[in-house]
Amino acid sequence: MLASLVALWAFAAYVTVAEGVNLVWLAALEQQVAKPAEALIAAVQEERRESVTYAAAGATADRAPLEAARAATDAAQQRLRTALDSTIGQWSTSEASDVRHAELLRALNGLPDKRRQLDQGRLDRVGAGAYFTGLAQLGFDVYDTYTAWDDSEVIFHTSTLVLLTHAQEMVSRQDAVLSGVLAANLFTDADRTTFTELVGAQRYLSTQVAERLPQPDRADYTRLLNSPAMLALQTLQGQVMRAVPGTAPLTGPAQWRDAVTAAIDALRTMVLDLADRTVVRFRPKAIGILVRLVLAAGLGLIAVILSIRFTIRALRSLQEQLAELKAAALELAHERLPRVVTRLRDGEEVDVGEAAPPLAFGDDDIGLVGQAFDVVRQTAVQAAVDQAELRRGVRDVFLSLAHRIQALVHRQLKLIDAMERQAATDEELAKLFQIDHLATRMRRNAENLVVLSGVPASRTYRATVPMVDVLRAALAEVEDYPRVRLRAAEPAALAGHAAGDVIHLLAELMENAVQFSPPHTDVHVLGRAVPGGYLVEIEDRGLGMADDALEESNLRLAEPPEFQLTGAARLGFFVVGGWPGATGSRCGCGARRTTG
Repeated sequence: MLASLVALWAFAAYVTVAEGVNLVWLAALEQQVAKPAEALIAAVQEERRESVTYAAAGATADRAPLEAARAATDAAQQRLRTALDSTIGQWSTSEASDVRHAELLRALNGLPDKRRQLDQGRLDRVGAGAYFTGLAQLGFDVYDTYTAWDDSEVIFHTSTLVLLTHAQEMVSRQDAVLSGVLAANLFTDADRTTFTELVGAQRYLSTQVAERLPQPDRADYTRLLNSPAMLALQTLQGQVMRAVPGTAPLTGPAQWRDAVTAAIDALRTMVLDLADRTVVRFRPKAIGILVRLVLAAGLGLIAVILSIRFTIRALRSLQEQLAELKAAALELAHERLPRVVTRLRDGEEVDVGEAAPPLAFGDDDIGLVGQAFDVVRQTAVQAAVDQAELRRGVRDVFLSLAHRIQALVHRQLKLIDAMERQAATDEELAKLFQIDHLATRMRRNAENLVVLSGVPASRTYRATVPMVDVLRAALAEVEDYPRVRLRAAEPAALAGHAAGDVIHLLAELMENAVQFSPPHTDVHVLGRAVPGGYLVEIEDRGLGMADDALEESNLRLAEPPEFQLTGAARLGFFVVGGWPGATGSRCGCGARRTTG
């Protein structure tokens, strides 16, 4: 957006600058190039008249006017070359002007050769007139390129001046034709036709110039046409056109020279005066364009700078809003949600509005995104609360089922104890022992549900319990207890409130060792005191576990994860890991030698 704005401003400034520079260079072009070019054309016109006169008069002609005319042409040519080589001349002319100037200068390079032909008598008055007329026409072609401006009004006025110079050229051509006629003292049909055509062209151009000039220039030009010099020229023109071919024209050389010189000088002065007026007339317009340039470029530049500043500020504000939104998202992911989950695990009540307060991001599009993010945050916290409520409900269901099962199992165990005391045969007693072990396993499963619900097991003892009794009690809860061999148990005592949990834990481990070892092998249990605690080793002959699996299992027991319903396939890890006092212990269930 900023690049487009700067490009638009640069284009507008360039257009305005180009227009103003064109008008400024118009004055420089008129002073530095146009006047030397006009002086060169005037010198060529003068040399044309003297060359035609010299060619018509032959050897009896006076060479002094011819040499003076040639010297003036050479001087004017040098001045034009110097002007074109100057810095101002190079900058003020257009590409088309440079082409026409080059053509004119190349043609002037052949001027010395034409002069030699004239001096040697190999160039007649008609050929001399045609050559110098061609040079003058190249000069007028240069004038045409001076009107190639972007401003239509400037083009109109400069083209009017060009028409006026063409009218003056028609008078100069008449002078060249009649000077040759007077010097040769012979007036032919071709001379009369050419002279008449030139007079007609001059009068037509004069009419066009009068119609195009603005006031008061038109009034001044009308006074010039009605001046004594122009009226005298018109009188002589009429006499010449009425003359009979084959005889001398009805005018003398001096009379014609005086009239035509006065008329040409008056027209040339009028051209220069109108050129100066044109430059002065368009000077206020150039100043106005420069003022517009200052306004367009200066104010436009200020507008671009302000736009850039506003865009940068808006971008910074946008970045700040996005940074706040990013920080809020990261805070939600790394702080708020984990903190809410921790509080929910600890059983605290969580207010969603307090845990995820709304954030103000503004009323723009970023603000709307922020509001949507607020909804997402509140939804995420509410989902965490709902999930915690769901887990709490599941745990309550576990606890309710466990208590109901425990009540039934306790009644069942009492009934089995009574039946065992009343058994008549050993076979009946053995079957009652099997039923007793099954009921004991059912009681352990119920206690597992209690542990998973996060409530301590209900089996507790008031006094300390010897470790040997703890090991025997655990062994008694194993169905295939004959395979479990208690090898030794060093004297130690266990706190009564932990005895029930440790008995349950050891029974689960012994049951695991019996189930995952060959039926013909025994499981050996050893208890001994160690620095800082009591070590129970349960050894079986099972396949064992790989080192990485053993490490993972011990990690699960040391840092138990939160219980998930999808983890039912490894329920024992959650039970043992979540047992009160079990955290920090090390267990390798199913290994050749395991500790827990």
